[in-house]
Amino acid sequence: MSEIAPLRPGDPESLGEYRLTGRIGEGGQGSVYLGTAPTDEHVAVKMLRRGLGDDASAARFQRETEILRRVAPFCTAQVVESGTEDGRPYIVSEYIEGPTLQQSVERDGPLRGARLRRLAVGTMTALTAIHRAGVVHRDFKPSNVLLSRDGPRVIDFGIARALDTSATGSGAIGTPPYMAPEQLEGTSVEPPADLFSWGSTMVFAAIGRPPFGMDSLPAVINRILHKDPDLGDLDGDLRDLIADCLAKAPAVRPTARDALLRLLGAQNRPPGADLLSAGTAAASTGPPPSALTGGPPIPSGTPGNPLWPSPGASVSPVPDTHGVPWPSPGEPVPTSSGPHSVPGPSSGGPVDTGPGLSTSTTRPDGPARNRRGLWIGAAATIAVVSALLAYVLIPRGDDPVSRPTPSATLAVPVPEITAAPPTPSTELTPPGTKTTLYESPGDPVRLTSYMYLGEKESKSYARDSQGGFESVGPFHEPLVSPDGTWLAVLPWLKDTIPQPYDLVRLVERATGREFAVRLTDKPLQNFSPYWSSDGRRLLLTTYDVTPTNNRTAVGFVIVDRETATARSVPLRVPGAAGYPFMWAPGETSVAHRYLDGAKSGVRFYDLAGKLIRTIPNTGDPIDRESMFSPAGNLFATFCPDRAGTLCVWNTTAKRVATVPLPYRRTVIGWYNDAHLLVHDLTKSPTEVTVLDFKGTPTRTLAKIPANETNGNPYRLIPRFTHPTTN
Repeated sequence: MSEIAPLRPGDPESLGEYRLTGRIGEGGQGSVYLGTAPTDEHVAVKMLRRGLGDDASAARFQRETEILRRVAPFCTAQVVESGTEDGRPYIVSEYIEGPTLQQSVERDGPLRGARLRRLAVGTMTALTAIHRAGVVHRDFKPSNVLLSRDGPRVIDFGIARALDTSATGSGAIGTPPYMAPEQLEGTSVEPPADLFSWGSTMVFAAIGRPPFGMDSLPAVINRILHKDPDLGDLDGDLRDLIADCLAKAPAVRPTARDALLRLLGAQNRPPGADLLSAGTAAASTGPPPSALTGGPPIPSGTPGNPLWPSPGASVSPVPDTHGVPWPSPGEPVPTSSGPHSVPGPSSGGPVDTGPGLSTSTTRPDGPARNRRGLWIGAAATIAVVSALLAYVLIPRGDDPVSRPTPSATLAVPVPEITAAPPTPSTELTPPGTKTTLYESPGDPVRLTSYMYLGEKESKSYARDSQGGFESVGPFHEPLVSPDGTWLAVLPWLKDTIPQPYDLVRLVERATGREFAVRLTDKPLQNFSPYWSSDGRRLLLTTYDVTPTNNRTAVGFVIVDRETATARSVPLRVPGAAGYPFMWAPGETSVAHRYLDGAKSGVRFYDLAGKLIRTIPNTGDPIDRESMFSPAGNLFATFCPDRAGTLCVWNTTAKRVATVPLPYRRTVIGWYNDAHLLVHDLTKSPTEVTVLDFKGTPTRTLAKIPANETNGNPYRLIPRFTHPTTN
C-alpha cells in the first residue's frame, strides 16, 4: 500500500473496536484507514461513501459482507469484520504492506518475465478462491491488487455487490477500462466478468496500459464492446489465456479454476485447496509456474477452506444420563426444502477398483519398515505444491468424560473440568514434515492421521497401533476408526476414479482385508467424512459442484461398514453452501448449518432426512471438525452478534460462554469439554494451542513452521475413541 498519511480533520478516530491511526488512501468507493485491533495487530478499515437507508439495508449489507469472510485466504486480503457507523458501512480486512499494481507500474514500468507470470498466477488463484465462495469481485483492476513481499494479494472483492444490494443510490460500480461488456451493458454480472477484468489488468501490467485504451469514456466503451484488444508484445501461453479471457461473450471465457490450471500446467482437475495452495506457492518469490517454463504439471488436489468441503470427525458417544434430547421431535420447526434428486449407488456391495500400491511405516524412534499394502487408487504426477497438514486427533481411553456410554439423551449441565491440560512428555516429528508434536499420555486427543503436501510430493499417513505412521499415498484422506481397527481412505482426485461413481475404500488394519464401497454417481462428489463412535458407520456429505467449482451440500451418505453398503439421503438445506453434515449426539440424527435471511443456525435431521429440530440464530457452527463437544452437551459457533468470538451453547440453546478468538487465530475443534483447539497464525512457528473459555492458551500441541502452512491453517479433526498407542 501507499505511504500512511495522518488523519484529516473530520476523519473518525475509531470504527467499532478498531482505533484508526492514519490514512492509507482514498478511492471512488470510500476512504481506507490504517487501524489497530484490540490485539494490537494492524488492519485496513475501508469506510464506504454510500450510506445505508434503513435497518433492512444495513441487514442486507451485513449479510453480503459475511459471505466475503468465507473466501479462503489464498492470495487475498482476508475480510475480518464489517459494520456501520452513523449509517455508513465499513469493512475491516487484513492489512497488506506493499504498493498497488497501479502504483508499481506507474513508478517502475511494466512487469516482465517471471514477475508477470507470478502476478498472473497469484491473482488467478485469488479469483478461484473468491468464486469458490460464491462471490464475484466486480471491480478487479490494478489498484485492487497489492504487491506484498510474499506475492500479489487481491483486495476489495465483493464490495460492489454489498453496496448494490444494500446502499441507497444507484448506478453500476466498476472502472470502465477494466469492465466487461456485460457490466457496461447493465446485464447480470457473474464470474466471467472478473475473468475479463483480469485479462485487462494483466495487459496493463505487461504493457503499461489497458487493452482498450484510457482516452475518452465513449471511445473506451466502444472498443470494449466492439473492437479487439491491444495485447502489445505479449506472447506465448499467457497471451493466449489473456485473449481467451477478453472474449466478448461471457460463456466463451474460461472459468477462474480452468485458467489457473492452464497457468500451472495441470493435466488433472483438482477440487479445491490443493490447487489454491499450488497457485499461492507458484505466485510467491521463486521459480515461475511450470506451464510457462516447461516444467512438470501441477497435480490435482483437494477441497479445503475454512468453510468448504473438508474432512470431518465422528461425534463422541453421549453420556448415559437423562436430560434434554438434542433432536426434539415435538418442537415446532420450519418446513424443510424438498428433496433434491441425488443419484445414489445402484449396487450396494463392494466394488473392485483396481490394483494396489504398497505402504510403508515410519516410526518416530526407528527406521522405516514394510507394512501390508493398501490400495489407494490412481496415482497422480506430483509437482510443486505448498505444505498443508491435516490432523486427525483421537481421544485417549483413560478419560471418562471423553468416553461416555452411548445414549440418545444428554445431561444439560456443563461438565466441570478444572484441571489444566497435562504437560507434554514426548516430542516427535511426523514423517514428511518439520512440525513438532508435543504429546502426553494424559491428553484426551492424539494425532492418528494427516496429510502432507510438500514442495515436490503429496503424502498421506495413518498412525498404527504401535505409534508408527503408515503411508497411504498421495491425495487420499486416511481416517482411522475410533477403535483404531479400520481405516477409511477417501480419494480427493475424483476425476482419476475410472468408475462413473464416487467411492470410499475401507481397510481392516489387523488383516489387511480391504474393499471399496460405491457412493453416489458422478458428477456428485462426497467429502467431509465422519466415523460413528462405534466405527460401524461412516457419514459423508454429498456436494453438487458448479462449473466454477462452487460447492453446495445436497445430501449425505451413510456407509455401513459391516454390509459394505451405502445409503444416499438427498436433502436441500437453506443456505447449505459447502457446510458438511455432522453426526448429532446419539448418532441417530445429523446436524447442519442453515441460513434464514441474514441469520444462521443449526438444524437436525433424522437419518431419513426428516427435519426434527431447529436452533435459530446461533451463528455459523465451527466446521473443521464436529461442532459438538466430546460429551455432546455443548456445541460451538461463531457468535452472531460479535465478530472475533466463539459462542458455546448448551442443549437448551443457552449461551454458556463467549470465547475471544482474536484475528488470525483459527478454531479447529474441541480438546475436551472445557477447552478448544486453535491454530495461532500470529506465532512463528505457528502453533496449535489449547484454549480455555476465557480465551487463554493453556497448552501447545504442535509447532508448525510458517513455510509449511503457507499462510493457511492446518486442520485438526478429532477422533473420539480408544487410543491407538500408549
